[in-house]
Amino acid sequence: MKQVLPIRKKLHFRNFDYKGSEYAYFITICTRNKNNYFLESEKAECIAKELEHRIKSKEIILYCYCIMPNHVHLLMSLNENYKGSLSLSNWISAFKRYTSKIFKENFGLSNIWQLNFYEHIVRSEKSLELIADYILTNPIRKNMVENWKEFKYSQVCI
Repeated sequence: MKQVLPIRKKLHFRNFDYKGSEYAYFITICTRNKNNYFLESEKAECIAKELEHRIKSKEIILYCYCIMPNHVHLLMSLNENYKGSLSLSNWISAFKRYTSKIFKENFGLSNIWQLNFYEHIVRSEKSLELIADYILTNPIRKNMVENWKEFKYSQVCI
């Protein structure tokens, strides 16, 4: 008898073009099995440095981010210089692939990310502000700090 696997929930719009720079996205990337890899500052620092590199190389426009113990929130757009035809999914895959390589080389950890990611297309300036506030204050809601500015890995980039 053939095993029937559950149907995965569709996380992304079927007919939406995730290419180009005209949209901002609220991205959440979770660690595999919700492991708290980023509790250690040297590991969180690797993620922060990679984000900084991708800003400097003009792949993305990063409005803000927060690196929590078991997930990363990004509010970002693809930069118009990002190889034109590549999609958000391509960018996330490359980011996850490279950071996984770094973690394997430096910490002996492999498969640090869940297979998928969550995104929300930002549709208005007001929504952008609310999402940025949500991202930056995540450490407050988790009782890690009293003011988001005290959390080293909760940053405004623009």
